[in-house]
Amino acid sequence: MGFQETTTIAHPPAEVFATLVDERFNHSITKGVGGELVAFERQGELDGPVSVTMVRSVPVSRLPEVVQKFAGKFLGDHLRMEQQETWSAPAADGSRTGQLVITVSAAKVTATSEHQLVPADGGATEVRATGSVECRIPLVGGQVAKAAEPRVGHVLGRQAREVTAWLDGK
Repeated sequence: MGFQETTTIAHPPAEVFATLVDERFNHSITKGVGGELVAFERQGELDGPVSVTMVRSVPVSRLPEVVQKFAGKFLGDHLRMEQQETWSAPAADGSRTGQLVITVSAAKVTATSEHQLVPADGGATEVRATGSVECRIPLVGGQVAKAAEPRVGHVLGRQAREVTAWLDGK
């Protein structure tokens, strides 16, 4: 299975990117869902390639219902999510491409995606995400992945709203 989602943020790619790789922003959005940003490391400057590694502890109650049922029985109230991002340097038009991998080891889930930040009309940014979710739990893994992939659109939409609010508040 796979997903393909697109959203638009009313700010230019350089501002959107700087926000996405900002530790304070990631702390804020993680806290907003009742989680905790446990670790954050960014390497590289904003005018070049950038890599980000972060670890979040998130409440199981914010995950798809099928995951909640499984995780609640075996993993407790919070899950540890590790996120690795590798972003290209900006192109001449300001666009960037990033590869993201989110791993929830305890639930044997891995989500991979390619994100593109592309200039759009009016100084906005179109955010495109294409990827897949894999769950390696015998018998229920397919159900978990199937339940998680449609939520990517919700997550991307929420992220767009959070980035916009963050930038509008500056």
